[in-house]
Amino acid sequence: MIVTSRAASLAVPPVTVKAHMNKDTNNFPNPMVIYAEVSQGFLPVLGATVMATVEQETGSAVELKLLDDGSGADITKNDGIYSKYFTSFKGNGRYNLKVHIQGRKQTVRLGRRQSRALYVPGYIENGEIKMNAPRPEVSDEEIQAKLGSFNRVATGGSFVVENVPSGGTTDVFPPCKITDLEAQSEEDKIHLSWTAPGNDLDEGQADRYIIKMSESFLDLRNTFDDSISVNTSSLVPKPAGTKESFQFKPENVTIENGTIIYFAIRAVDNASLTSEVSNIVQAALFVPPKESSPDTLPTEVITTIILNE
Repeated sequence: MIVTSRAASLAVPPVTVKAHMNKDTNNFPNPMVIYAEVSQGFLPVLGATVMATVEQETGSAVELKLLDDGSGADITKNDGIYSKYFTSFKGNGRYNLKVHIQGRKQTVRLGRRQSRALYVPGYIENGEIKMNAPRPEVSDEEIQAKLGSFNRVATGGSFVVENVPSGGTTDVFPPCKITDLEAQSEEDKIHLSWTAPGNDLDEGQADRYIIKMSESFLDLRNTFDDSISVNTSSLVPKPAGTKESFQFKPENVTIENGTIIYFAIRAVDNASLTSEVSNIVQAALFVPPKESSPDTLPTEVITTIILNE
């Protein structure tokens, strides 16, 4: 069941909220997903603070912050649909969902309606990588208008969970897959950035990262564990939803003009559960021309997202 909350106004379209789960019944240990779509008219509302409360029949409640950042359970960034995995199953029975949305005058705004079609960064044809045009980003110029402050409360109905162990649950949820890995090359260093996953999917904080690289896209995709490891001993995961940044100099790779290196990452939690391999990215390194200083590589930044599986 979907319940919509509306604000009465004759002057402008009201800010509306639709809250729901991804399904009405669930069998443990499958996770569930909370959705809250916030819009005004046909336009998505961006920058709102969206908090979901999931309450069990016994009265036990869990509060989660839903995000619209394109990571974790959220499929598309800035589409007005705020999402979060729910994994805090305390027992069998019925759970109820309620969502509270707050918009502050300084931060909340309207965005353009985006396509829901799946973006495919690239594909392989006869063993060669073919690139599609980059995913279009929503720029500040495309923001329609700022909104005033508002508060909304929406109920998202209820759902039933079965097969939860009576003696309590162990850690069965790995970190979620990283889907927004990006790579940039500057001089002889590589700069990687991504959104941090959690300890349990997109909640909490992962324990560590495994970053691999290869000069072969197919080898990295098919044999991730056997690819060259990047030293991540200094990299401490941040809380889920936080932007991560890591810079390093590739080792065990011969740098020649136009050398292309592919990168991918996995997150590991404190129970040694590992996420799926991230999207694969590439960075191209270039040897400077003869008239340049031999000790300096150009600072041109090249970023390419290859595949988001």
